[in-house]
Amino acid sequence: WDCETWMYPGLLLLHPDIAASMLQYRFNRLPASRNKAQGYPEHYQGAMYAWESAFTGEELAPAPWGVREQHISGDIVFAVQQYWQATRDLGWLATTGYDIAAAVADFWVSRVTPNASTPGPLSINDVMPPDEYHDHVNNSVYTNAVAIISLNFATYAAGLLSIAPNPLWADVARRLVILYDPALGIHPEYEGYDGSTIKQADVVLLGFPLGFPMNTTVRRNDLLYYAKVTSNDGPAMTWGMHAVGFVELGQLDTAAPLFNRSFANAQPPFYVFTETPTGGTQNFITGAGGFLQTVLFGYSGIRFNNEYLALNPVLPPGAQSVVLRAIEYCTHIFRLAYTNTTMTYTLISSGSSGGGLQLYSNGKVAAISPAPLTVPIGPATVYWTD
Repeated sequence: WDCETWMYPGLLLLHPDIAASMLQYRFNRLPASRNKAQGYPEHYQGAMYAWESAFTGEELAPAPWGVREQHISGDIVFAVQQYWQATRDLGWLATTGYDIAAAVADFWVSRVTPNASTPGPLSINDVMPPDEYHDHVNNSVYTNAVAIISLNFATYAAGLLSIAPNPLWADVARRLVILYDPALGIHPEYEGYDGSTIKQADVVLLGFPLGFPMNTTVRRNDLLYYAKVTSNDGPAMTWGMHAVGFVELGQLDTAAPLFNRSFANAQPPFYVFTETPTGGTQNFITGAGGFLQTVLFGYSGIRFNNEYLALNPVLPPGAQSVVLRAIEYCTHIFRLAYTNTTMTYTLISSGSSGGGLQLYSNGKVAAISPAPLTVPIGPATVYWTD
């Protein structure tokens, strides 16, 4: 998940060719992922990706990570979904993306308890969640959420390609348990979670990057609750995700110190990221990827959607202006520069997909062209018109 959850999103926005190569790596290792699923005593169906893999795609990580941290398969399909949303490349979806999504969907169908043909709620038991301080848990809310997203995307992608989807994909997605504690107004991390210390961002990732449906009260409650129980010795990208959440909620004063913590693991004299504030893994580009997302998706407010690219930029603390020099959307590249009052969109190059980009902002529609287009700061959407 270091690749797809943390490093990949920034690359998708700025260097989608590299993002595509990451997913091609996953596609090429589908046979090994199917072998891994079959290798469990339950002989799971579909593809279960390795937690760590190299040339062959076979599992290289020891237990417990390589055995029970199974959300990695859903993380990969979420990256496939994001690539589709950023490129709208139907040919790629037909030859690469759909095969990954369908294989992982089949895995989730075979993984749930009780059997998917049994009526009633379904669970995913005995996993390690993103919070690696806990293991052998049932109904990890993050694992279940990313499984639902990947199941639904497989169904959606099948429709785009005029393929009949497995009806169990949508059925399992509908019935898979998402834990909620009405007394606390939060999503418990897993069944029986008791408020003990967690390693890193887990439940808070439901809001971003997953975009899992919830109201703003629950989103705020999750952020506040898990900030209090997260280890101060964990990776810095955790605090970047908390910052993104509070920016999304409009609580910029709360977000500011969390944003500063998102790069606190960058160590002098060359400001190379380490995994923890005091050291650990050197050149920890997982942390660097989390920081980059805080800027691109937090303060710039960029979100991928099936039909458009959403933006809602605000300035990071202490900044008077921000320039994103080369955002690529549906093969077209544009520049976004903004201050606290205006934002300016400029087309850098037209892409191979044809058509053009349209900006919808403040109730008006205008083409993004080589001539700078300046509008008042605020929520906006960019559409590709073919």
